[in-house]
Formats: sequence, C-alpha cells, structure tokens
Amino acid sequence: MKRYLIYAIVEILLIVIGILLALSLNTWQNNNINSTIEKDYISDLIIDIRQDTSYFNDRRIKNIKTKIEALNQAKAYLLGNYQINDTLLFLNKVGYGARYSRVVATSNSSTYTELVSTGNLRIIKDKEIRKEIINYYGSKDAATKTVQGSKTGYLDYINSLRSFKKDTPNQISISDQRRMLKKLNEDRFYGLINQELTFADGLEIHFKKGLENGKKLIEILQAYSNKIN
Repeated sequence: MKRYLIYAIVEILLIVIGILLALSLNTWQNNNINSTIEKDYISDLIIDIRQDTSYFNDRRIKNIKTKIEALNQAKAYLLGNYQINDTLLFLNKVGYGARYSRVVATSNSSTYTELVSTGNLRIIKDKEIRKEIINYYGSKDAATKTVQGSKTGYLDYINSLRSFKKDTPNQISISDQRRMLKKLNEDRFYGLINQELTFADGLEIHFKKGLENGKKLIEILQAYSNKIN
C-alpha cells in the first residue's frame, strides 16, 4: 500500500513538473513572439519618423527663413524704409512671401495609429519608450492642427494681382507690375503681411521642432531596439 502511495505521489509530481515545464516553455515562446513583434513595430516606427524628418528638412527650414525675409522686405517697403532698385525682382520676392501659405503637412502615422487602435502599444514593454512615442505624435498632431488652422489671405491677395504661368513663374507683365505696386501700398496688404509673418514664424518653429524631435526619437528607438532580445 505504501509503495503504491509513493508511486502515486511521484506520478503526481511528474505531472506537476510536466505542466510547469509546458507553461514555462509556452511563456518563453510567447515572450519570443512578443519580442519579435515589438522589434518589428519599433522598426516600422523608425521608418515612419524618418519620413517625417525628410519632410521637416533643413532645405524647407531655409526656405521658410527666405519667406520671412521677403515678407519683412515687403513690410519695409510699405513703411517707406526700402528703396526698390529692380521692380521685377522685388515683386517676385513679395510673391515668395506666399510660399508654404497652403502647406499640406505630410505625416506618416500608420504604425502609431495601428498600435493605438489595436491596443498593441502595450507590446512595447518599456513604459518610458511608450511615453516618448505618445509625446512625439501628440506634439506633432497639435502643431499640425495649429499650422493648418492659421491660414491668411496673403496668397490669394498676391494671386489676384498677377497672372501666374507655370513655364515662366517669374515673369510679370508691365501692367501687372504697376497694379501690384499700387496695391502693395494699401493698408489691407500691411495687415496681410503681419498675419503671414505670424503664420511663418509658427511654421518655422513647427518645422524645426519636427526635425529635432524626430531625430531624437529615432536615436532612442534604435538604442531600445538593440536591447530587445
């Protein structure tokens, strides 16, 4: 009887050990699968953010600075602090002040959207990394909404004063030049310049922050990805 009891206990222990081993193996396999999925998501996020930084590049930031210079030159002319030497060159520069007035923000948030909508954001195990990702996309979306909601009538005003031809964008007829110079002295145009300068300043900040934050997050994600087993 005692022998059967021992056999029974040993058999129960073997079953328990087998179950524990199976559970451990299953947990190990799930962790490996989750780590693979996590690493894939991190890789996709890096690709998306690189596309963002390629849009918020140094060339566009430089163009915005040129836009601001053009607007300030137009403002100086209205205030009597700028003497025109080349009318066509000056008017084209005034026209350059309308650049990015209807900027369309291109943002690739497909991976982040999937992470949030599916609840898979929790697959990224590090809480601080999750916070960095959430802060990046939250800040970017807020800035984009602000920029897109700050349109002025500067571009429409400029386009109403001259005809624009794609093949010869810098050519302005003599009659249009005269009309533009006359209209540029109106109080309405002064107000539009100020509005566009405010918009351009916000746009420059948006582009600089987008580039800076994107590069920073890419470095963080790459370092984290290298630590994932």
